[in-house]
Parts: sequence; C-alpha cells; structure tokens
Amino acid sequence: MRTSNPVLRTLERSEAYVGSEAASYRGIVLKTGLLLGSAVLSGFLFLYAITNSLIGVEMIIPMLVGAMILAFISVIVASRSVRLAAPFALIYALSEGIFLGLLTVLFDAYAPGVALAAVIATFAIFTVMLFLYSSRTIRVTPRFRRIMYSVILGILFFAVLGLLLPLFGVNIAFGEPIILLISGVFIVVGALMLTLDFDRAEMIVEGGMDKSYEWMVAVGLMVTIVWIYVELLRFLAIIANSRR
Repeated sequence: MRTSNPVLRTLERSEAYVGSEAASYRGIVLKTGLLLGSAVLSGFLFLYAITNSLIGVEMIIPMLVGAMILAFISVIVASRSVRLAAPFALIYALSEGIFLGLLTVLFDAYAPGVALAAVIATFAIFTVMLFLYSSRTIRVTPRFRRIMYSVILGILFFAVLGLLLPLFGVNIAFGEPIILLISGVFIVVGALMLTLDFDRAEMIVEGGMDKSYEWMVAVGLMVTIVWIYVELLRFLAIIANSRR
C-alpha cells in the first residue's frame, strides 16, 4: 500500500536511507534542542559583538539581511534533502539566532519583560499542543492537513502581498485592534502547525525510518516554534503598548 504522506513517499523513492539505526523520539528531541540551543548561542554572540563594538553599526543591517537570506535557503534545503539536512539545519539555526537575538532585544527594550513572557508562552503552547496531540484530542487527518496547508499558503500570499504593494505606492494601514487580531490568528495557526510536526515525527518513528530523518523533523519543529515565538513577541508588545 502506498502512502499519501510526503515524508514516507520520499522514503519509497530512496532506499539508500534505510539504515541499521532507526529514528527515535529521543533523537528528535535531542536534535531539536541542539538547534534551539545553537540559535540562542549565535544570537548571544551576535549581541555580544555589537555591545562590545566588535561589529560596526553600519554592518548590523547587512548582517541581518544576509542571515535572513541564508536561513531561508538553509531551511528549504534541510526540509527537502535527507543527505544535507544535518548541516543545513545547523546553518539555519545559527542564522536564525542572529535575527531572533536582535529582535528579542528590540522588543524587550520597547516593552520590558515581553521577551520572557513570550518564551514562557511559547513553551506553554508547545506543551499543551503536545498533550492534545498525544491524547488524540486533536487528530491529524488528511482533511486537516489539506486545510492547514491551504491556510499556510494563504498566510504566505498575504505576507508577500504586504511586501509588494508598497513598491507600487499602495500602503495599507491597519489599526491596532486589527493587527492584534491578525497576530492572534497567526499564533493559533502556529499552534496547529505543531500538530503537523508531531504527526510527521510519529510517521517517521513508527515507520522505522533512518535517523537521518530526525533532522528534517527537528528543523520543522524549530521553524514552527520560531513562528509562534515571533508572533507572541508582537502580540504581547501590542498589548503592552495599549496599556500605556
């Protein structure tokens, strides 16, 4: 029987990755932790270099743009190639850490305490969604996947449109309540995306796939966690601003 799961279809096309050691939940957890730790370390080192004038002010923006481009390319490669998943997952984590480090400092300077609150909220959302998935309160069905993929594509289209319209002189300004609503929706979508990542992890482990696939799951989890964290930063900063 052939599967509709894209990860298992990849396995069917490449028997070279059926190794002696199968993927495990422990391996996925360790690799996800390694990626998150690498991001934190690179963000800390980047901020340390700025604080101690090891990086000139004029280099901050070019480095941020370069890190974002490198992160974008790396995450695509890591998500598509089992052979290259490990090195490019680490490159993605290190590049993303530079962006997240500066973003965290800026938001926390604007609204003190918002960064810690976002970290705690991200962990809470992850824990709740893992419980809901493991208890089968939320079931990832083919229909659920189709709906989620359609929503994600809609969000990407919305984001690209928001970047392109100003280039043609069209500026759309949303009020604070609308921005808060949009950010809240993005957080909910990010939380539901975690169930897709959990489902992918389960399919890989239960399917007895090679440990190389653990990196693909880990980088997918990190992308979703970063999504939720960034949206929580914005959401909490808006709330803090409205209370002033």
